[in-house]
Amino acid sequence: MSKLIKNNRYIEICEMPESELAGRAKIKMSALEIVPDNSRYNDNGITWLKEYIESNIESAIGMPYVVSWLDEENQIPSDHGTMSFDDEGNVIFDGETVGSVQDAYIENVEIDGEIKTLLMTEGYIYKQRYSKFLEWLKAEIDNGKVYGSIEINGKGSSKTIGYLDGDVNDDGTKKIGRIPTEFDFSGLAILYLTTPADKNSIVFEVNQKEGVLKNMNVINKGAVIEMNKLNYYDIATLITRAFNKAMGCEDYWGDYEIYRFYPETSEVIFNKWRDAGNYYMTTYKVENSTVTIGEIQKVEEDWKPVTESQPVEINTKKIKEIITNQNGGKQMDELNAKIAELSSQITELNTKVTELNSSNVEKDTKIVELNEALVNVNKSLEEATEKCSTIEAECNSLKEDKEKMETEKKQAECNAYFETEIPKNKFEETEVNSLKEFVEKCDLAGLKNAEADLIVKKFKEGKFEVEVNSKTDNKNMFFTTKEEKMTVNEVEAGRNMFFGN
Repeated sequence: MSKLIKNNRYIEICEMPESELAGRAKIKMSALEIVPDNSRYNDNGITWLKEYIESNIESAIGMPYVVSWLDEENQIPSDHGTMSFDDEGNVIFDGETVGSVQDAYIENVEIDGEIKTLLMTEGYIYKQRYSKFLEWLKAEIDNGKVYGSIEINGKGSSKTIGYLDGDVNDDGTKKIGRIPTEFDFSGLAILYLTTPADKNSIVFEVNQKEGVLKNMNVINKGAVIEMNKLNYYDIATLITRAFNKAMGCEDYWGDYEIYRFYPETSEVIFNKWRDAGNYYMTTYKVENSTVTIGEIQKVEEDWKPVTESQPVEINTKKIKEIITNQNGGKQMDELNAKIAELSSQITELNTKVTELNSSNVEKDTKIVELNEALVNVNKSLEEATEKCSTIEAECNSLKEDKEKMETEKKQAECNAYFETEIPKNKFEETEVNSLKEFVEKCDLAGLKNAEADLIVKKFKEGKFEVEVNSKTDNKNMFFTTKEEKMTVNEVEAGRNMFFGN
């Protein structure tokens, strides 16, 4: 159990159990950045102040790690999720709970070369239920950063979050630099395909046993000192000098000496030798010949880091001798020179990294240009496809019009023949009606053939009347120009002459 000092009182923070639990993987993740005043705020316009984080930090214990899934396999997260309200006015996010926060505390951490004051969380991911997500998460933090987004609700049953001086302007718009004061932490979302409001909300490590944080180095990300070149005593000596100075001691060697030293995580506990009950924990950063001491907290004697790093035994008497003896100044100069030399080497490496980053920027620019060209090609292709579709539609319309005109022409020809030619044959009504089906079908050829068949039939029956120019005897209406009868074969020959085969 660790204690955070606030206004001369303690806030107790639960610690994660050291042993693993079945079906759960440990996760360490920052929730938000704490800033000095409302001149700084995140992209949502929120300013997180330390005093209000401390007064509400207990609500972070037990809150869920949540994810809105991008895929159906529950492997890749997307954005913050859709927010809605239930019938009682409570805020609801559609994210799915993938883990639980077990510990929350404030810590100074170096990110991208800058010291940030963060609200840190530690807890579990349910690896039995979200094994694919856990694999994805490990791979992502090995190759880059995975961001998060904190969720807050009104305190307890309250539906309203309390803000210092309110959260809206006179015109109803949200204030920029608004400060939440009374609230409960309700969830910490893990994001992927969206821009986070606070880029200092980051997943630092998942299921790590060695105590080394991914994507974070609390010594100095840009200047990691190799221990075989700068030994533990060198570092411990510098820290001791700096800590005593920070505590107001006139001499570099004062009332405080190292009690436990954790170089893997850059954490150290000092003991006030005149008062065995006073123990202080801090972090440190060594850069060039400068030592930066982090926030100093009073802790219990049995305080341990949240990771599984082991302390290094340090002979404090030897450190005192180095600082106080006649050659102490010379040794410190040599030590500072060694640090400066190593820092110079690191600067050269950083220059090379910058050059590589510049090359990557150029490649990224080319990729953007190629993507734009691809977009233009696709646009032209879409326009050409649309034009082809229009032309095809016009062709189909013209084809339909042509077919319709041809059909109408056939119908007109068929109707005209039926109305003008068929009556000349003086067929009976039943015979005329038998020809109407060919008119309905626009079958002119069929109509003519049927007409010819009726004529042949009449010839065979001797009933077909033929008009001639000469006068006839009313008693003989069939070919009265000659007193002779035509055979069937002769009738067939006449049919062929008029109508063809």
